[in-house]
Amino acid sequence: EAVRGFTLGNAYAAGLEGQMGSITPGKLADLVVLSEDIFGIEPAQISDVKGLSTFFGGRLVYASPCAAWGKPDPD
Repeated sequence: EAVRGFTLGNAYAAGLEGQMGSITPGKLADLVVLSEDIFGIEPAQISDVKGLSTFFGGRLVYASPCAAWGKPDPD
């Protein structure tokens, strides 16, 4: 529910659901790569998930130093 609210919900609130908010052909595709599948872990563990990289406007704007090696960020 939270992921839907932050993706489709925000796009709908801005009147942009036809352009963004879901991974659909023809829509903008800003995204983040996470260290874990947040849908496959316990909700209490989500706060431990690290952002490995961020793409905005089709360009890489952030890459964790550990992302290329497939290792989690050091704490």
